[in-house]
Amino acid sequence: MDQPTRTRLEQNIFPAAHQACEPWDAFLWHTGRGGAIDTHVAHSAQALAIDVFGTIKTSPDRDGILDALAGTIGLPIGGPWTITLEWLPRPTLLNEPHPTQVDVYVENSHSIILFQCKFTNQDEVACSQTEKQNGSIPCNGNYEPQINRREDMTNRCALSGQGIQYWDIIPKVFHLDAETDYQPCPFAGPAYQWMRNLVVAYKVARQKNKQPAVVIVYADHPGLPVAQKVRSDVWTAFTKTVRQDQVSLHVCSYQDILTLAQETIRHGGDEPTVWKQLGEWVNRKISAINAAQKKRKRKSPSRSNTRSAHR
Repeated sequence: MDQPTRTRLEQNIFPAAHQACEPWDAFLWHTGRGGAIDTHVAHSAQALAIDVFGTIKTSPDRDGILDALAGTIGLPIGGPWTITLEWLPRPTLLNEPHPTQVDVYVENSHSIILFQCKFTNQDEVACSQTEKQNGSIPCNGNYEPQINRREDMTNRCALSGQGIQYWDIIPKVFHLDAETDYQPCPFAGPAYQWMRNLVVAYKVARQKNKQPAVVIVYADHPGLPVAQKVRSDVWTAFTKTVRQDQVSLHVCSYQDILTLAQETIRHGGDEPTVWKQLGEWVNRKISAINAAQKKRKRKSPSRSNTRSAHR
């Protein structure tokens, strides 16, 4: 990593979290379409996750903060806790050629928590099998028997045809049957990313005999899409498909995590100033993004105005 890149990253990551990125050259930084690291941009979800969870990781009060967080979602508490940023499971876990990358992985002797962290994301990562690949489209968007010409076989799921084991685990995590057709596939769209995290959490927890949870972490502001989504009927409908007794699914805002950390520190910690500064840092990022979005909206003509201009 050259010095200008490192400087840009350091400027966009809360100072107390810098140590959590060591070694910086080996850290799994997010990259843009051109392959260049883009965690320095103001709206970087990775930077915001590092701000908060990197500070927790390097804090002497880490165990107390994670105990408090685990307690709010009903998981067994008790340190020591380990926390890994940009965690990757073994490829053999689900036979994924590109293992599901988890933003933050947290573990103690009884529990594991997978955190999927969002900021300004307009939508989630969808399954790629409905897109054209090598001249053909592997999946029609339904979960039903269909010929995958690329793999030269018939499967309900094109990924199953490639040996990826999502649908081996899905019926254990969701109220869904692998032998039943679904139109459309429950995971053809944005739910694909949530599914992958839940399936990974279940499989890892079963192997380690621990209790799992997945937490969607978001910046809570009415102008941000994820904050809107977790309060929507679509999200409520999705959560009802999850077998919460197998993997509990939760949503939690960055602001709530910071409040919880500050309360924990107040009851025996020794670094209240750091957490106050981190709260101000996060709020500045959220306010800046909201202001930028408002500015873009003011500059963009409405559809009706655009239509009138074209007449």
